[in-house]
Amino acid sequence: MNSSTAPAPAALGAGQASPRAAHPAAVRQVLDARSFAAGEPRIVLVRAEPHWNGPEYLVLSRGRTARVVTAVSPLAVLDALDAWQDSDVADTEVLAVLTDVEEAVLGPGVLARVYRNCVHPIEPWAVVRRLFGARDLDPRLTAESWAAEALIDAAGQEDWPKITGTVLSRDTALSRLAAARLSVAHHRLDPDNLDVHALLAWSLTPGAGARLTALHDQESQGVTTWLADPDRVGMRGHQALTALFALFAAGNGTDAVPVGLLCAALWSPAAPAGADRARGRAELKFGSQRIDDDSLAAFGAEAEAFMRTLMTARSVRTAEDVSATDGPDPRALMARADMLTREVGAEEAAAASDLLEAGQNVRYRAVARALTRCVPRDAKSTSNSDRLTDLAEATERLERHEFFRLASHRDSLIRLRMAQRLVTWLTRPLPDEPTTTAEAIQRHIRDSAWVDLALGWVSDGDHAHPELPAALASVSAAVRRRRHTIDEQFAQVLAEETRAGGTPRDALAVEDFARRVLAPVIKRSRPSRPAGPPLLFLLLDGASAAVAAGLAEQLRARSWAEYDPVTDTDEPEHRRGMLAALPTLTKVSRGSLFAGELTEIDQQEERRRFTSHRFWGGATVQLFHKADLRGEDGHALGSELTEALADPDAHVGVVINTIDDRLGEDRAMSHWWLDELLGMEELLSLARAGGRALVLTSDHGHVLDHDTHKTEMPDALSARHRSGTKPAGEGEIVLSGRRVVAAGNRVTALWDTTARYGNRQAGYHGGASLAEVAIPVLAFAPYGATLPKGWRELGPQQPDWWSLQEASVPGSSPAPQPRSGRRGAVGGEAPASLPSRRPEARRAPRKEEHGQGALVSLDDVVVDGTGEQPPTPEPTPPSPDNSPAQALVGELRASPIMQAQIDSLPRKETFDTIAAALRALVEAHGILPVTTVAEQAGKRTSRASGFAATLQRALNYDQAEVLTLTDNGRSLRLDLPLLRRQFGLDKAGGTRS
Repeated sequence: MNSSTAPAPAALGAGQASPRAAHPAAVRQVLDARSFAAGEPRIVLVRAEPHWNGPEYLVLSRGRTARVVTAVSPLAVLDALDAWQDSDVADTEVLAVLTDVEEAVLGPGVLARVYRNCVHPIEPWAVVRRLFGARDLDPRLTAESWAAEALIDAAGQEDWPKITGTVLSRDTALSRLAAARLSVAHHRLDPDNLDVHALLAWSLTPGAGARLTALHDQESQGVTTWLADPDRVGMRGHQALTALFALFAAGNGTDAVPVGLLCAALWSPAAPAGADRARGRAELKFGSQRIDDDSLAAFGAEAEAFMRTLMTARSVRTAEDVSATDGPDPRALMARADMLTREVGAEEAAAASDLLEAGQNVRYRAVARALTRCVPRDAKSTSNSDRLTDLAEATERLERHEFFRLASHRDSLIRLRMAQRLVTWLTRPLPDEPTTTAEAIQRHIRDSAWVDLALGWVSDGDHAHPELPAALASVSAAVRRRRHTIDEQFAQVLAEETRAGGTPRDALAVEDFARRVLAPVIKRSRPSRPAGPPLLFLLLDGASAAVAAGLAEQLRARSWAEYDPVTDTDEPEHRRGMLAALPTLTKVSRGSLFAGELTEIDQQEERRRFTSHRFWGGATVQLFHKADLRGEDGHALGSELTEALADPDAHVGVVINTIDDRLGEDRAMSHWWLDELLGMEELLSLARAGGRALVLTSDHGHVLDHDTHKTEMPDALSARHRSGTKPAGEGEIVLSGRRVVAAGNRVTALWDTTARYGNRQAGYHGGASLAEVAIPVLAFAPYGATLPKGWRELGPQQPDWWSLQEASVPGSSPAPQPRSGRRGAVGGEAPASLPSRRPEARRAPRKEEHGQGALVSLDDVVVDGTGEQPPTPEPTPPSPDNSPAQALVGELRASPIMQAQIDSLPRKETFDTIAAALRALVEAHGILPVTTVAEQAGKRTSRASGFAATLQRALNYDQAEVLTLTDNGRSLRLDLPLLRRQFGLDKAGGTRS
């Protein structure tokens, strides 16, 4: 008989009860309870099914053993008795005969030969005590008359661990029983965690419903009643589990989570008034059992909470995590929920859901239409700024949908954010034509490179909704029209300056880069002075300013601080750009960078010329190319490169060709992550460990292939330039002069990014567009590292339109206008890092994310080009209510000591400003640069030092060093345990951060 389906007896030993298969523990309990006085038979008849799956011999107490046999009839009982008495057995051995034959059938002759002349019943609760090692039983457990048999039966598949106390409680016994009965092979329930979410997860595993329906009625009712007990799981849990088990009873348990999501939409307070018919259809899923509205709403709420937890777990997994494919797929569950939505006619209710696809589709459609309305008609007109608010609201509603927790949807959100930024940029009037290449390049570094970064994302396209591709295409076309005009203006200035001969005015040129940027880091000012930090110089072959802008944000998110590395000028600090050699080819521009003069050389000559410069001052400089990056088995980098990076006296340069190599392939890469560049992760790790200053640059940029057309030219020398035997045509410019490294110092190059001479590939370079000619220059150092002399720290570098906060929406502040420059301002404009005095220009709250999410919420900053002092920024918005940082702030706000400290400050400060600084420090694990803390608190960087002193006076209560300056005054360190002690937060029982 199948023990899981046999009916439960009222009590073992009763004449009418059907015996069940005996568990070894039950037989052992019956035998150990017998004393076997001298002369008494050592044969015990045990009432049980005559089936035995246990060992032939059981070890009993007091040194005894028992042989177990079965007997299906009176004759079989007699045979067992005869065989036992004819055998030679030890005095300590007992015979146990399992039989279901009634005593009246056996007769007095047989009974006279066995212990106490009767058949002994199994005492179930005594067996349960033995199974769990308990001395006593919870009366609430013994009141569950069905539980003893179920526990004994389940013990055949489970090895119950012994309890630590003496009393077996009802919850302990039934939790283990429920876990044992309901677990399936690939999903073991934890008896200590049988809450609603655990059972929802269990409901999704194959075979879960069969395990529940296989229980006989009394046990099934008892287990489910206990699982849904409101004293155990609360009223909401009781309601949700009541609905869950009703679904299983109706045969719909495998759809529990999708049905729950449907219930959340239909029984939501926001459900439409006409949802009654759909509700009625949905209730049919629960069968004949009547489930009240409150229970259906609770079930829906729990299903939504479970899905959010599931998606959060999925979102933090990495590609290397093999468990990422285990467990339910939230996308499949949502798809099934959407099918059910259509089945019951609940589309209108689902449209408001943050979890159902119908809700996402409605929001995607709203974003696509709002985006289309923001696109201007032509290159000279601007976007309608009044429509940007509608777009922002539509995008925020879309972002609230839970799909965006999944990595598979994260790119779509980034892409829409980028489109939103681009239409904001399109509200700005077209800037005046540049007067110098330096002005154009610096404008590109601080503005149009960010346009190109966003444009790459948008041009990649997205099919998350049918209306989205057309909307993105319209944005892309409008931006390209304006960028076309900007490139044409630049090409004219480039041609004029190049033809004039000398070094472009105010420009950093590629041939001067090593002398002006690297040499001050490498060469000691005096032999007697200590050396500065070692240098790691990375040349990302082919990296455009747009690519560099994205990589720089990722470095900032990884706690690298950015600096201006040019020290031979008195102009204000800013992120630098430099002019490539012409034509913009690797052999020409990279060769000129390494040689320190305009030339065309190969890789071997690059190494020789670069390492032997006199301006290194005799320091050790080593250059590594692509082949040197790959290590042997088990090594991420080549051995020579690794050894060089381990030498604190060696300055290391590395050429990374990943970006340039990809341009020759079929698929364009519009944006890059640091870990996609060969060896980058390992190089950054070793640089941080060695305290190295980091300089990144390129040799030229590139343009990507987006609907380019081929122009046949017999004198083409690359995809983007030719010798110039024919006159320049549309989209071309003639470049001539000393900086053109070609025959006769003359070429004809394409400035039009939609044209090419060669066959189609992912991208091209060699032309005269800004994206090809402007080379980014980035300088970073790890927080806390020694800095090269003269390096100046930079604040956030995004342009003002990059912010997605309301403060950056045009109309609230005028767009920055270029101005004729004073001597020393690059290109006649102040750099992007210089903010404004204008009261209407405000800094948007800063938000940061790590990894791929960084481009979704890059530091949002309004930047003005006037070169004047910044306005007072606003502090960082509060963290989520349940975050450790916010909990700490809440406790401090209630602290009388904190209020007294603020009242005693000589310069008045608000608690909110101090709270913003504390949140930033807590979320950064206690240490941040002084300037970053000031920015997060809404202070100007020029006041960072004064604000740091105010913070110390407020937090260093009773002269305790809660907040200290480190890194020669550049960083602040927060001692969080000391803060809690000094302000009495531990005594208050607050949540620890």
